Amino acid sequence: MNPYTKILVVEDESTSSKLMTYHLKMMGFKNIIEVTDGNTALEQLKKEKADLVIADWHMPNMNGLNLFRVLREEELWQDIPFLMVTVEKDHQKVQEAIQAGVREYIVKPIKGETFKRKVLELLGVKEI
Repeated sequence: MNPYTKILVVEDESTSSKLMTYHLKMMGFKNIIEVTDGNTALEQLKKEKADLVIADWHMPNMNGLNLFRVLREEELWQDIPFLMVTVEKDHQKVQEAIQAGVREYIVKPIKGETFKRKVLELLGVKEI
């Protein structure tokens, strides 16, 4: 595992953002950038491409699902692994995300082991 893997955490709720960053740091990652919405995430990605994007679904300005769609439409960002984090449990909404192409998501509250497993899978890391 590369501790300098660039991870972009997109979450408008400070406590959730800090919790995800904490888990990532405990896994050994050092290059973590936190932003509060999809628009800011896109601005950050224009400056520096991330190796992984972890995004909340419900945020102001641009939600996580719309961010995912923009990433998949832009050739430069199509290959960035994406993890959706959400409180969304509505079956129709989950189906909407799956139809859009979201393959990995976690329902809040985040469980450390599940989060770790998903992050490592998305980065292609066997174990740390």
